[in-house]
Amino acid sequence: MIRKTVKVIDNNFRKFEDPLGNPNSRKYIFYAKTCDVPEGIPMATNPRDQKLTSSVATAITDSLLSNDGLFHLKNRGIILSAKRVHYDNRQQEVTIEFDDESCHGNIDGGHTYKILLQNKDKELDQFVQFEVMTGVESLIADLAEARNTSVAVDAKSMAELREKFDPVKECLEGMPFYGRISFKQNQITRDVDTSKPLKMIDAREVVAILCMFNINKYNSTEHPVKAYSSKQAMLNEYLENPEHYRKFVNVAPDIFDLYDTIETEFAAAYNENGRMYGRKAYAGYKEGNPVGKSKFCQKDICYKIPDGLLYPILASFRALLTYDASAEKYKWIDGKNPFEAWNQNKVLLTRSMMDLAGSLGDKPTVFGKDPSLWNYAYMQISLWKELK
Repeated sequence: MIRKTVKVIDNNFRKFEDPLGNPNSRKYIFYAKTCDVPEGIPMATNPRDQKLTSSVATAITDSLLSNDGLFHLKNRGIILSAKRVHYDNRQQEVTIEFDDESCHGNIDGGHTYKILLQNKDKELDQFVQFEVMTGVESLIADLAEARNTSVAVDAKSMAELREKFDPVKECLEGMPFYGRISFKQNQITRDVDTSKPLKMIDAREVVAILCMFNINKYNSTEHPVKAYSSKQAMLNEYLENPEHYRKFVNVAPDIFDLYDTIETEFAAAYNENGRMYGRKAYAGYKEGNPVGKSKFCQKDICYKIPDGLLYPILASFRALLTYDASAEKYKWIDGKNPFEAWNQNKVLLTRSMMDLAGSLGDKPTVFGKDPSLWNYAYMQISLWKELK
């Protein structure tokens, strides 16, 4: 267990209970002097590496070193997931405990945190806001992605304004999830019967999934690892030539149905190996009760499957894709049905992928970035193609 103590200023510590009454979920917010930020807060929960030479990092540094006393207002602060939080009112200190680094640590504000550590020795009269959440272990991947989209959302909205998503719309119009795709900022679709807002799917994720099947760019040695680590990078890749993706019109529905098939069958296939997927912290298992819906087809699921496992497996099926020059469209290689390939390989695939993930510490934010998982899955489907 990692335990960090932070000095709080002027008794401004605030604790918030969950509005839906979840006794395990709480939020704590407080200000601390930038020089009091402790070293060693776990970073594996942050989906992005911190590039301290970027324009964003430079702007944060400039704001901090200006010493204008407004850093806590201009900066979004540091967001953490923790096992527990204790506040000592007399000492005005917050103690934060991180029990499992795969789900406890920095969710957002990684650049801010590292820049503050670089400048701890400077005499600055600046403050930073901390937001600490407990009881969110099963949501860590969703929270990390949701809290790291501020730059990408604007780029997505501009792409929609310029009609750059038209090829995607052509490929997916008519699919049951099409109306839930968010192509622009704050886009909401409501249920026709209840008028309640539906759970939206970020267009960047749809684009990332399609880009993983670009066999002009990715092959047996070059894998689309960045589809997991950076949706913005995949959007940029797509925007280099959106018209290319009209060629996926015949296979795109299969790709997204295959995603749902893998998501809903992964745990059961793994359990056929005599294992228990529900024991994994990220599975979110609750005694066989549904813990959510599958991303695209909205089927009840009793286990959550991290994108770090889903993406490498899904991307491996590009080994069954070919280009039909006469029709100017992609298609599946004759006799190589991707759903048949999944059915015949899912038990072995899930066991081997989980073993590899375990060797990487069972940290969803880590193994999704490791090329070994992508390489193994691709090799397995390629072997099936050759032997079929």
